[in-house]
Amino acid sequence: MIVADSDIRDEIMAQIEAKTSIAPRDVAQKLVQEGANWRKLLPRIRATATLLHGEGKLAFIRKKKVVSPEGLKGVFRLAKPSTNNRSRKNT
Repeated sequence: MIVADSDIRDEIMAQIEAKTSIAPRDVAQKLVQEGANWRKLLPRIRATATLLHGEGKLAFIRKKKVVSPEGLKGVFRLAKPSTNNRSRKNT
């Protein structure tokens, strides 16, 4: 499975434009061939999403709250950034 970082970035941005929020697995499953192990792509998706977060292009969501990707553990979603929500440290 060879997926370019630019493909990951493009897919994340396309999906958050089309939906309220997305799960990282949605991106992975779209990018890999049927039957391939999409879970192997999740660390790269998170890294790319963290870069996009740093650019202000997306937000990390956990338990319906905007959180910082730093130190974030567990399940999270990705969404468009909101101008009235500021990223908070995950406690």
